[in-house]
Amino acid sequence: MKYTFLSSAILVLLSSGLCHGAGIITTDLLRGAAGESVTFTTSVKPTAEPFLALIWSVNGTTNVITSTSVDIVGQGYENRITLDKTTGSLVLRNLTEKDSGEYELIIIPNGAGQIPGTAKLEVQTKVSRPTMACPTENLIEGRTSVNLTCNADGFVSTRVWLKDGRPLVSGGRFSFHDGNRVLSINPVDRTDTGVFLCNVSNAFSFESAKCRLMVNYGPDRPTIVQRPIGAELEDRVTLHCSADSLPKATFFWTFRNIKMYGPLYYIHEMEDWHLGKYTCTARNAITGLEASDVHILRDSSTAISGSMSMMVCTVLTLVGLMSF
Repeated sequence: MKYTFLSSAILVLLSSGLCHGAGIITTDLLRGAAGESVTFTTSVKPTAEPFLALIWSVNGTTNVITSTSVDIVGQGYENRITLDKTTGSLVLRNLTEKDSGEYELIIIPNGAGQIPGTAKLEVQTKVSRPTMACPTENLIEGRTSVNLTCNADGFVSTRVWLKDGRPLVSGGRFSFHDGNRVLSINPVDRTDTGVFLCNVSNAFSFESAKCRLMVNYGPDRPTIVQRPIGAELEDRVTLHCSADSLPKATFFWTFRNIKMYGPLYYIHEMEDWHLGKYTCTARNAITGLEASDVHILRDSSTAISGSMSMMVCTVLTLVGLMSF
């Protein structure tokens, strides 16, 4: 009979609306992570005389704990709460998302009016470590598109993509879909080679997943370097061919319909028959592309001799004209 009367009194207090709009709870909003604890702290100073009643409820109807000469703990709150009977402060442990709501406190002092207070609790589940499957096929510059998907459990409030530590923004070849869950790159470029990060977070947790992309490209047009630059007959000559490519390109030379493989072309002792047009071709086995450039090997002494002959002729002509 005693407990029936007490329960009826609690329902009257909770439905009276007197507990709304007060401020003895020191914060209006608390946030907590699932599995952890929060403390509803009041501004009430302890007194020598105990309170007649302390009543905590949630969402206006559900009893958390009612403390008078006995404690009545609401269903589901057993072994999860600690009540400070001198201040009314409450610790709630092992939070779940179901604990979110509007919490109300009524303090009934001895010989004084009741003291109400309210605070809102938001409980969020920590984010899990996201998963991101990296593409396994060969990525080719200008020809392949990629979708990276970042999946995570829990409450994800933010999802941010980065490339080599720098945030990515939508535009150009990059676009985001499904609330930033999917990053599309269309088409891929050689500058996309590197590490892509997906960071997921909420107010209580942060997790990250990464994917390393390697974009195959090239070969670009080869560059041919001759050493020495001004070669003469009987000199040792080296032609070096290089081209930007991923993976590294393979090379072959063509001279007078003869092929020689490798980036270097050696001439131990240059003779007249070595002079002419040398073609270097670079090939990428993944992209299937080829690129070529041509180098003309000349005898630099011939150019000097020709210049000297022209100078001699010019001098002789001037002398002849002056003799008249």
